[in-house]
Amino acid sequence: MHGCYRLLFHSSRLHLPENQPTLFVFPFRSCSVLSPKTFDRKISTNSSLVSAFYDLHLRSCNNLYSLEQIHSNLATTGLLQHSPHLSAQIIVNYSKFGLLDRARALFDAVHANRSFLWNTIIRVYATSGHVDEALHLYSFMRPTGIPPNNYTFPFVLKACASKPMLRLRRGRGLHCEALKTGFDLDIFVQAALVDMYAKCGEIDDGCQVFDGMLEKDIVSWTTMITAYEQSTHPQESLLLFRQMQAQGIGGDQVTAISVASAIAQLGDIKTARSLHTHVIRNGFRGHVEVGNSLIAMYSNCGDVKSARLVFDGMKERDDISWNSMISGYSQNGNASDALLLFEQMRVHGPESNMVTALALISVCSHLGSLHLAKQVHSLIVSWKVDINTLLWNSLADMYAKCGDMDSAVQMFHDNRTSTKDASSWNVMISAYGLHGHGREALKLYQQMRAQGIQPDDITFTSLLSACSHAGLVEEGREVFDSMKELTMLPMAKHYACMVDLLGRAGLLDEAFDLIAEMPSEPNDAVWGALLGACRIHGNMKLGELAAKRLLCLEPEHTGYHVLMSNVYAASTRWHEVGKVREAMRDRGLKKPAAFSVLEFGREVHGFHTADQFHPEHVKIYGKIEGLIAEMKMKGYVPDGSCVLHDVEEEDKEHILKLHSEKLAVAYGIMRLQDGLPIRITKNLRICNDCHVAFKFISQVCNRMIIMRDANRFHHFQDGSCSCKDYW
Repeated sequence: MHGCYRLLFHSSRLHLPENQPTLFVFPFRSCSVLSPKTFDRKISTNSSLVSAFYDLHLRSCNNLYSLEQIHSNLATTGLLQHSPHLSAQIIVNYSKFGLLDRARALFDAVHANRSFLWNTIIRVYATSGHVDEALHLYSFMRPTGIPPNNYTFPFVLKACASKPMLRLRRGRGLHCEALKTGFDLDIFVQAALVDMYAKCGEIDDGCQVFDGMLEKDIVSWTTMITAYEQSTHPQESLLLFRQMQAQGIGGDQVTAISVASAIAQLGDIKTARSLHTHVIRNGFRGHVEVGNSLIAMYSNCGDVKSARLVFDGMKERDDISWNSMISGYSQNGNASDALLLFEQMRVHGPESNMVTALALISVCSHLGSLHLAKQVHSLIVSWKVDINTLLWNSLADMYAKCGDMDSAVQMFHDNRTSTKDASSWNVMISAYGLHGHGREALKLYQQMRAQGIQPDDITFTSLLSACSHAGLVEEGREVFDSMKELTMLPMAKHYACMVDLLGRAGLLDEAFDLIAEMPSEPNDAVWGALLGACRIHGNMKLGELAAKRLLCLEPEHTGYHVLMSNVYAASTRWHEVGKVREAMRDRGLKKPAAFSVLEFGREVHGFHTADQFHPEHVKIYGKIEGLIAEMKMKGYVPDGSCVLHDVEEEDKEHILKLHSEKLAVAYGIMRLQDGLPIRITKNLRICNDCHVAFKFISQVCNRMIIMRDANRFHHFQDGSCSCKDYW
């Protein structure tokens, strides 16, 4: 080998494992093979050879025994005291094995006045998560006569960034010290300052440091882009990314991941496709992390087809890839695709984990399928994953949304593995509200406060919603006023709940006055709640006002157009109904078709309005005719106002009896044995006529009907509903 020594060194000298010769290559001019005796003479007279030999061996050291032997040999020969570089290597290697006590002992023995070793031990503590020790060491560094340098500050600032709420003050102090020592102009120190301020939530301070940088590299740009993205300022993140590109810096994989996350927050599909093109051009799509971020980005933009194309095009996939795609399907309502992909994951993918479990739970919650929920729960138990508080909460929420409150309550009480947090209580308060049990929700809130759990904004949203569904107006007012007592300012969502509560109770003027008192501009949720109340109580004037505000805020929202059309239809203002529908056609908006699902055992049956695709639709129609005849004998009168079309009364009755939920209930009576509840899930709000009809059916057939519509659950039994006709 030209230009180097090839050294055959017997491992007995270092007491290395297996006592076999070890080959090392070092840069020297001549080429020869040294015998152990010659090597002994060389290393006794050539310190650079010794250092190079041990440095190479330490870099390749992958087991603790070899590391201990090298440490012992260097300590015995006294070389550690004269070679800070080797000492630093050993310190770093000990930290890799988790032996920080040994790393610290070596540092204490050899550090003397070497800043290099101080920086090494501080870095070891900071990167290992022992930030207190890192900061403690730094505080003793200067008193010992060792001034910090441009390598010290990045490590200490990293320690501050890892505990932002506790370390911001210390980080500011370090910034002052960097200014005094002149290291504030070092690019690495500046990048560390930007990162520290960003992670501490002080974006403006981080931006000020960033703007003052004379030289910005990819790391600096990416740090600032990530800071804006993580602080939910996606627009600023994208603007900075464009400025970065304008200066000829394309970014790297980490940049692409942060930008993808910012786009996901915005839901901007056009920008998403532009970033995807950027990723392909720069050769980043082969990186698993980038692919995962693209899947999440497209899913959040509602384009699951593009997300799946990215997934299918990935040469390598990890558990995040599979879980992201399953979650993407779930959050976009593609439950069947999510389940199919999960089956593929069980055969071809990695082992399922807690993230997989959460994604499947989300699918069950979306479908409202109790049978599937129980299957998923059994699967999770069989995986033997650590069921933490988050998973307990998700299971409780899943059972509540599948109509099984008993199991939801059991999940809440079974969560003994860790302390219940505010989220645990919020899930159950929301569950009670969803099922119309407002007073139970209020009792649970009192228990929550009695156990010292501090309520948050979600707690009050769930409470106010529960009061709204149960018609507890006075209690809702008290809850809303109590927020101020807890120095918690009501947010727009809390005002929306109060408007909904007052509006459903017919207190439309009070609801409108409350909107006028809002400290911020009312959003679409607030005006939507008022419009919904106007539809219930037929207040045309106020409804038109709410609709105008809504269509200014959300002109492409189909639901608000439909709601206003229904308000006009209820007042038989068919000309205005036609104008609204024409405006929808011009915008390319379509009212979603009503769809109801009946579940029993392993079978799931779906029905559209006037469905003729079901193989037993003739028998189902006959069953409905028989039920209506029996109900009319008990006093049932079809509610023609629920037909939002200008047709004759006879035609209205025909349309009403073929609503999708009536078809589902009729088939459930045909197929389910007596005593079993009929479980129906509908994608839209149940109409007044079906609500009245189901009360009669529950009495005539002596059956319980559990109905989940777009807003809440209705439990029909013995001629009444759990909502007490308030929904």
